[in-house]
Amino acid sequence: MALADALAARGAIELSAEGGAVTETGGAFLAGLGIRPAAGARLLCRPCLDWSERRPHLAGRLGAALCSHCFAEGWVRRRAGGRTLEITPIGWAGLERSFGVAAEAVRLA
Repeated sequence: MALADALAARGAIELSAEGGAVTETGGAFLAGLGIRPAAGARLLCRPCLDWSERRPHLAGRLGAALCSHCFAEGWVRRRAGGRTLEITPIGWAGLERSFGVAAEAVRLA
């Protein structure tokens, strides 16, 4: 959710109840980080209501590409026995440096 909020605040994505879009500026920003969503029939970007926090996170090809990027960089790891992800110490630094997502803001939200 914080990542979706940060991307929307910087104008990289536009989200509404009907769907989402990556802006031209957002495409260049994401490409600069090495994040290039795969081509395919799946929607590029859309909000998806998180069942636990009741706020939207990113779904679609962009959400999958961001997730893959975070795993590849060692920013997140799966907690044993489930689907829950944990942000690593390296991940907090990377998320703040790359997207402006501060750990304090996420933990207080």
